[in-house]
Amino acid sequence: MKMRFFLTPVLFLTMLFWSGCKQLKENAHEDHSGHSHTDHDHSGHDHGDLDHSGHDHSGHSHNERTSNSDVHEGEDEHDHESEEHDGHSEGAHDHDDEITVKPQDMKMAGITTAKVQKGKISTSLDLSGEVGFNEDRLVHITPRFPGIVKEVRYRIGEYVNSGETVAIIESNESMTSYALKAPISGRIIEKHASVGEHVSVEESMYLLADLSTVWVNLAVYPKDAGRVKQGQKVTIEAVGSDNKIIGTISYVTPVMDVQTRKITARVVVPNGSNTWRPGTFVNANLETGEGEQGLVVDRNAVQILDNKSVVFVQHKPGRFKPVPVKTGERNFEKIMIISGLKEGQEYVDAGAFELKAKIVTSSLGAHAGHNH
Repeated sequence: MKMRFFLTPVLFLTMLFWSGCKQLKENAHEDHSGHSHTDHDHSGHDHGDLDHSGHDHSGHSHNERTSNSDVHEGEDEHDHESEEHDGHSEGAHDHDDEITVKPQDMKMAGITTAKVQKGKISTSLDLSGEVGFNEDRLVHITPRFPGIVKEVRYRIGEYVNSGETVAIIESNESMTSYALKAPISGRIIEKHASVGEHVSVEESMYLLADLSTVWVNLAVYPKDAGRVKQGQKVTIEAVGSDNKIIGTISYVTPVMDVQTRKITARVVVPNGSNTWRPGTFVNANLETGEGEQGLVVDRNAVQILDNKSVVFVQHKPGRFKPVPVKTGERNFEKIMIISGLKEGQEYVDAGAFELKAKIVTSSLGAHAGHNH
């Protein structure tokens, strides 16, 4: 009994001691597990002498290093691609490179060459205008007596010979019919007559135009009025067609048009073939003075490339280069070259536009195939 009384406190103390030791061990383990090797400063250590096979390198993972390496490689590739793109752009817009055209292709495209020569181009003035009726050859056909229209024989656009009957009218006074005849030959451009209609002597039944000649009315700005005089030669070209003619200024209006604020220079143009139709727009080049001697080329030889005037020069058979030039006076056929060419150089006088198109389309094709 006494022994049992004695052992009970001893067992109690033993269990208390064991429980305390267990708690201390668990606390120590938690402190150790919460301690990360990443918190250590290894900057001063020589890692080459240490074995880290058992250490946690989560702070310096290989994935992170690989990712950084990939980023740098991507940047290097991007820089390289940028450099290639820059080089490509320069090559695509470099029009100094020659163009090679085979003889058969030149023939098909109508490309021909000529020599740069010396010549004169008179000082000139570019004008625009419109073809109109010769107002001195317009005739209104009116009845001689009032009456009722019994017959109409011509329509708008039809040609009438002088003396032909255009209508039959029954007179109100005599109750007899009479013929209304054309006083000149020409085309009916207006008709104001219908069968059964009452007409008076004040009414125009037809407007007849003699189109054997027409007027070309050129608009002149006030600042250029002093350069335009009667008797000057002018080259006229119809817009949208091949019609071209050299005429003479026959009349210059003394007053300004109140609507257009311009004066009009008139040219009488023969029109036997009826190719100059009233209402057609025209461009004109008026010679205003004698020009100086200089190098001249065909006007169609000068093309605009990258906002610069160029002429295609053939430096070897079938091989052409666009050469920048500075131009001066011009007319419908020739243009003065102030700088950029030399006398005797062979240049493209016909088909220059086709060579320009070849450059432009090749440049566009290069960009279309380049992956941005």
